[in-house]
Amino acid sequence: MSGLLIAGFGAIGKTTMSKKYNNIIDLESSSFKYIIDEELIKINPEERKGLKSRKLNKEFPNNYYNQIIKELEIYDIVLISMHKEIIDLLEKNNISYYVIYPEENMIEEIIERCKKRGNKYDFLIGVKDAYYRLYPNKNNNVIWMKKGEYLEDVLIRNNLFKT
Repeated sequence: MSGLLIAGFGAIGKTTMSKKYNNIIDLESSSFKYIIDEELIKINPEERKGLKSRKLNKEFPNNYYNQIIKELEIYDIVLISMHKEIIDLLEKNNISYYVIYPEENMIEEIIERCKKRGNKYDFLIGVKDAYYRLYPNKNNNVIWMKKGEYLEDVLIRNNLFKT
């Protein structure tokens, strides 16, 4: 594998960065974690988040992990969602990765970013819970995002990306 793997909390700028650069992919997890049927496909992916009607895909997390490994051969940077199951698989298989995580004083800023991108109320009320539930306990591969920063800023600041 040649690409750089980055797991990041929601609304840090993964999608924005992947749209800006051709050598970066945001491997959004929803289409792997949930079955996307004819009704859901009509709904914007950001608006789908938090919908309680979604059905879990029994292939998750293996389907997502396998796609991550494939994309690491193609892209310089692969951006993924924060899922404990995925982090566990990365650790188990000795796959190198970074975690980009917002500092605690950014929670309200993250919620505002989620609102602006169209996330539904049910998703928004779960952001604080998700922040503490997904909080990275290991510090050796965590890079902390400061207030006002986006993913691209953090990667440049840590010499992981050059424009």
